[in-house]
Amino acid sequence: MKSETSGLMTNLENIDALLEVLGNDTRRRILQLLADEPRYFIQLSKDLGVSQQAVLKHLEVLEKNGLVSSFDKDSEFAAPKRKYYHLNRSCMLAIGITKDAVQFVFHDIPQEKAREKTSSSEFKLLQRQLLDLERENDPSKILTISDTLLKEINVKLAELANTEIALLRLRQDITRRAHEAIRDAFDQDLQRQILYSTIGEEKRPDVDELSEMLDAREREINEALKVLRTRLQDNVIFQQ
Repeated sequence: MKSETSGLMTNLENIDALLEVLGNDTRRRILQLLADEPRYFIQLSKDLGVSQQAVLKHLEVLEKNGLVSSFDKDSEFAAPKRKYYHLNRSCMLAIGITKDAVQFVFHDIPQEKAREKTSSSEFKLLQRQLLDLERENDPSKILTISDTLLKEINVKLAELANTEIALLRLRQDITRRAHEAIRDAFDQDLQRQILYSTIGEEKRPDVDELSEMLDAREREINEALKVLRTRLQDNVIFQQ
């Protein structure tokens, strides 16, 4: 199993925690409600049809994992301040499971504006339209422009998703063929595991990483690598 992470979540244990948090339907519904606007827990309890005590427990879990945070706001009535909850993080978790590969990819989405890693003219046009949107003060025009831009972005995201699925299918077929070759050519389990963990990776794992990943001693890893380098002399995978 391979994982790619960036930002605050930098290890598989954190992805496991995120999956556990999102595995609860009530917590997912809380996140969806808070995506619309901040709410206090009594509002959430009514909207969800769940007891206030249960909602508070779910909010504690979400807050502990950095997905939501709270702030105090004066009540409209002669009452103490209310604690409102809102989403505290922008991120994306993608899970890919095919017949020959499993991948978890986590990305933090920066809160502040940053230089995007794309030179697409269409993307730059959308950025300029966003600037126009931010300068607009008429609510009716804001909603009209937003509706148009969101529809356009959703179409582009759908196109990207279709491209990604096509590429994943190609990767599945290529990985299947490579794994068949590995199983046919190598009888030693550790050698196969090293090849599974190495092939296609932009950054080749070193001995320490392989030792930890495969739960094997460094001496065993080095011996296996020596055999692999001898048998795959012309292969770029193990060039030093």
